[in-house]
Amino acid sequence: MKRNVCVIGAGPSGLVAIKELLDEGHSVTCFDQAGELGGVFRENIGSDEAGAYDSTMLTISNYMMTFSSFPPPSHEPRQFWSAARYRQYLLDFAEMFDLGHTIRYRTEVLGIAKNNAGGYTVDVATADDPQGVVSHRFDAVAISTGTHRVPNYPDLPGQEKFEGEILHSAHYRNNKPFEGSKVLCVGIGETAADVVDEIARVAATCTLSVRRFQPVVERYPGDGPHTNDAFTSQLLLSVPLAVANPVMRLGNKRNRKKADNPVSRAVAEWNSKNPDFFNHFLTKNEGFIHRIVDGRLTVNASGIERLGKDYVQFKDGTRRPIDTIMLNTGYREDFNIVKDVDASDVRTMYKHMIHPDLGAGVVFIGWARPAAGGVPACSEMQARYFALLLSGKRELPDRYQLKKLIERQSAYENTVFHGNPDLRTLVHYNHYMLDFAEVLGCSPWRAAAFRDPRLVYRLFAGSQMPTVFRLFGPHADFTAARRSIMGVPVAFKPRMVVGALAVIAVSRLLIALGLLKPDPVYRG
Repeated sequence: MKRNVCVIGAGPSGLVAIKELLDEGHSVTCFDQAGELGGVFRENIGSDEAGAYDSTMLTISNYMMTFSSFPPPSHEPRQFWSAARYRQYLLDFAEMFDLGHTIRYRTEVLGIAKNNAGGYTVDVATADDPQGVVSHRFDAVAISTGTHRVPNYPDLPGQEKFEGEILHSAHYRNNKPFEGSKVLCVGIGETAADVVDEIARVAATCTLSVRRFQPVVERYPGDGPHTNDAFTSQLLLSVPLAVANPVMRLGNKRNRKKADNPVSRAVAEWNSKNPDFFNHFLTKNEGFIHRIVDGRLTVNASGIERLGKDYVQFKDGTRRPIDTIMLNTGYREDFNIVKDVDASDVRTMYKHMIHPDLGAGVVFIGWARPAAGGVPACSEMQARYFALLLSGKRELPDRYQLKKLIERQSAYENTVFHGNPDLRTLVHYNHYMLDFAEVLGCSPWRAAAFRDPRLVYRLFAGSQMPTVFRLFGPHADFTAARRSIMGVPVAFKPRMVVGALAVIAVSRLLIALGLLKPDPVYRG
């Protein structure tokens, strides 16, 4: 079945949606408000728009940030790309699969509503004629505008008395405006790790206020040769949380004193203050820890009691003079362009993409944010599923079963990620991807794989790169996928694999005996 489909947004999630829809023979029109593709990675971003800052380096490697249908060149080592390098990748991706002709730039989508013909009416306006609303009819719509769109500005106690400037990291570009300032940074995450680091380098004073010690993973753990996502493997997934968290606590206790460098020791000290490491989003960037080590950054976790005209008062009684506040407080979701449906929480959607009241008619691609791993990989799985649903090659569960699956997956995510209850987009990368692979029919774990022991070892002990889901199933390319997988080194040394297998065997025995708590179940 060929469908006429609208894709909203030409960032990474929108581009892969276009590609997968075209692969299935659908007709695609993409609307993007900007004048070029790339989303937050595009080059010409206005000062009032959310986007990458000048020095942005991705927090996951090139092999985890790229799509399975277009991996990095086989000779390229695992590394962290700059925003400019990733933007070029997206341009190359669009050229490789001839996506550009589908995109209508400088076009804002004003609303989406069901029409009497059984499809959807999408109202748009162009930048050249913002008052001239034009209506288009489509069989289905994919909303791929992303989560980094509407900055979240929390109300800080007493902020009406503060006479300084309050900024959001969505609009941060470089640290020049903060030279010599007394800065309060609020919140820590992957972007914040760099923003706080850069500001603390040049500010007269810099204080970081956090509610919790969000787990931090070094870009290159232990100052070793492998990027942090090299350890995102089926092997690590097989270790129950009831064992993984205590093992991490023991490792932190050791590394606080015995790690090879002061930054790794400081990371261990930071992580020691959070006993449930794997129950949170993992900040895969230790940039700000460097400034703690050199004394240019002060951290306060007691909470903000109030702001004065030129100071912040913390709940532990500490007072710090400040003239600028940088909010690293993330983004809020806004689904107002979809009419007549409550779409405020993606955990009320199947796979964070399908609302029970909308089915496959209107889907959300790009709202699955893995604790480890990358958003583009999850978006690609969503896009593949959407394209197959529209072709009639896959069917959604009935409405009753769909709601049961949503409840089950939401309960899993609420339980496992209890450390970040407000981060509703958060998913477990390995579980999400493997379960989706079963639904799509592209799981790497099948009899044919076991005829290749070297490949099986990589699938189990190597990182779960997107290319593992191109070995089999719809639009598979076994030769190219295998070449990509085999070209990336396994981070786990053989002795580490043996040790992990022993831990897994013992922990499963203890679970069977009722002496250890099993992990929550993620299915469907």
